[in-house]
Amino acid sequence: MSTNSKRLLSAFNGQKEYFHPDIDGKGGFGIETIYECEPILERAKMLSELEPGKDFRHAAIIPPHVWDQACREGWQNDKARWKRWANDPDNKAFRTWPGTL
Repeated sequence: MSTNSKRLLSAFNGQKEYFHPDIDGKGGFGIETIYECEPILERAKMLSELEPGKDFRHAAIIPPHVWDQACREGWQNDKARWKRWANDPDNKAFRTWPGTL
C-alpha cells in the first residue's frame, strides 16, 4: 500500500484506520487497520497473575483483530476453533491462564 496518499479515517481506543486511494493504479482502494496490542498484552499479563476461580477461569483476551478475522471467516461461534487459537503457542501472550483448553 502506498503511504504517501493514505488518509486517516478514524483513531479510537488503540485502533487506527487508514484509507488508501488507488492502490492498484486502476481506481481500487484499501482500508488499513492498525491495532495497538501493548495494552492488551499488559492486561493479559495482569489477569494471569490473579488466582483463578474454582468454577470459572478466564483463559485469554481476544484481540479485536482476531475477533474481526473470526467473523470474516465464519468461526466466531466455533468452540473447537477458539480452543485451537487459544492453545496455539503463537498466542501465548494473550493467555490469562496457563492450562490447556
